[in-house]
Amino acid sequence: MSSLPIATLAYLGDAVHSFFAKVRSLNNLSVGRIHKKVTSLVSREFQAKCLEQLFPRLSEQELSVVKRAMNSKCAKRYGNDENYRKSTALEALIGYLYLAGDRDRLLEILNFSLMERNDDRLR
Repeated sequence: MSSLPIATLAYLGDAVHSFFAKVRSLNNLSVGRIHKKVTSLVSREFQAKCLEQLFPRLSEQELSVVKRAMNSKCAKRYGNDENYRKSTALEALIGYLYLAGDRDRLLEILNFSLMERNDDRLR
């Protein structure tokens, strides 16, 4: 799995992360409110903040995927936008865990990544 291109892992991770966020946000909200909440949860700023908090909790293999993703060509698409590089790395990690079949760790990362962090956009 870790030999796949980072862009592929990030693309898959983005889809898994967005889907999980949508399912978690179904609490009898209208589709418009769900969309607004999910958009804030999968933003590059929010994902970057989440990855920063995850760093100490990552295994060596997970950290390897994250570092590879942060230094990849696709992560540098917007120059040296640190938030974009970190959000790409989080998405690649999610894609990697999904393809590795490590459902317990995937759910742990997804649940952590969607925790509200006293961010006004989430209220």
